[in-house]
Amino acid sequence: MSIYTDEKHASRDLDFISPAAQESISSALAEIGFKNKESKYFVHPDSDLYVEFPSGPIGIGAQSPLKPEGKLKVNKTVIMMLSPTQSVMDRLAAWFYWNDRRSLIHALWICEKHPVNLDKLKKWAVKEGEQEKFEAFLIEYKKLKTKK
Repeated sequence: MSIYTDEKHASRDLDFISPAAQESISSALAEIGFKNKESKYFVHPDSDLYVEFPSGPIGIGAQSPLKPEGKLKVNKTVIMMLSPTQSVMDRLAAWFYWNDRRSLIHALWICEKHPVNLDKLKKWAVKEGEQEKFEAFLIEYKKLKTKK
């Protein structure tokens, strides 16, 4: 979310899904100065951010497992991550299921900065049984695009 909105919404955490056991993750992070704050959260004295390792697989709504379609290259390391379209799906899922209007706004913020696949979003929303809320999103999306 932070990456796709140029930190318009900045969370305090970095989430990673790893196939490694929690003990291996804890050990590797301890070697570079991280402390285990809670079962999945790690903090470092030189950072305000914390790192979380939620259990996988990745899923959005009923779509699980989900293969990340985005990539971020840091030096020679490629990090697989949700694409802008998948990030919009993630935010819309929070709006669909918890009526979290702020998540709808976050989805639109991503759309302001990045192209998204509306056909893919619609197919996903239909499978989720959320056509009505998707149509409401689409109205807001079109308003956003006509402002430009």
